[in-house]
Amino acid sequence: MDLLTPLLADPPDVSVIGDEPAWLNVKRNAGDYGVLAIVANAVRPHVSLQERAWCDRILTQSWAHHEGMLRQLDFVIAALGERRIPAISLKGPLLAQRYYEPPYLRKSATDLDIAVAENNLAAACDALIRIGYELEFPIAEVLAVSHHVTLRHSFRPRVELHFRLSHQKQGIRVEEFFERVEHRFLPSGLEVMVLGAADQLLHLILHLGHSRFGTLFNLYEVRRAFRAEPPDVRTEAIARAVGHHFCGTLRMTEIAMRTRFGEPFLPSDIPVPATWLNWRIDERLYYGFERWSVQHGDLTPGARLWGRWLEFQLTDRPVEAIRSLTLLAGTARFQLRVRKGSCSQNSGNRVG
Repeated sequence: MDLLTPLLADPPDVSVIGDEPAWLNVKRNAGDYGVLAIVANAVRPHVSLQERAWCDRILTQSWAHHEGMLRQLDFVIAALGERRIPAISLKGPLLAQRYYEPPYLRKSATDLDIAVAENNLAAACDALIRIGYELEFPIAEVLAVSHHVTLRHSFRPRVELHFRLSHQKQGIRVEEFFERVEHRFLPSGLEVMVLGAADQLLHLILHLGHSRFGTLFNLYEVRRAFRAEPPDVRTEAIARAVGHHFCGTLRMTEIAMRTRFGEPFLPSDIPVPATWLNWRIDERLYYGFERWSVQHGDLTPGARLWGRWLEFQLTDRPVEAIRSLTLLAGTARFQLRVRKGSCSQNSGNRVG
């Protein structure tokens, strides 16, 4: 992160390209941190012809992926539209068009995030099943522990249908956001709903928190989006986060922004109430989130518990802390059923 962060400054500090081992390290790891295309675009005017060819290859791949995801979004939104199911495109290629120039600099998405009201969830799943998607888990089981239903396709990107914005059962129901949507058009001319500006900033803050703050790209994206919107929109987004009791997430975002980019996030004139564990929210906790994020492969039970403990310290009030513990127990039972089902399937495959 220390090598990558200067390349994300405005203007970028490209001095790392003069240190060959460090530059090789950047090229090797920028993709893991979600900023590969941003780095390639930043250094392209300053590198040799050979290195410029590497930049062009990265940017060409990113452009092709962005165009492909626009077509996939068109396919999914059209299928939902045929059943008259209102749907909001979250993140993805339309967010890229909103805050990036060119749009393909945004990290390549591997799935499509779509918001649908909970009372439309079964119909939305059915609409996607009719075009070749399959539910990863039954809707009723997912409603008990998560904020989205996942559908997979044999060759198309995965789709996540959000009935809450983030944070599993503790997340904000998506129904309220339909009242404030904006509209965009896909290259085909199909009209698509996206979150209103303040709600979009709110979603990015919550997504950063739900990803446990260790993803450099998510922190960079919050910074980029907040800079692009006027002060009244930023104020409204923060006020909504406070109103929904995500003050711990806001305070940790402030610490993360100061730690990584050396600048404040929260305006001094916007009060953010202290949380019940406010004394725990400091730079040391942020580095704990960073350390958690660099793990690779399947998480051990100990690593999962550590991640939950990190999240627990950001709860606003004891009532949210209790809900978090209750959710932890429910999620553990769900994951145990999933693992048992997977083991049974594998055992059956071996016998066959």
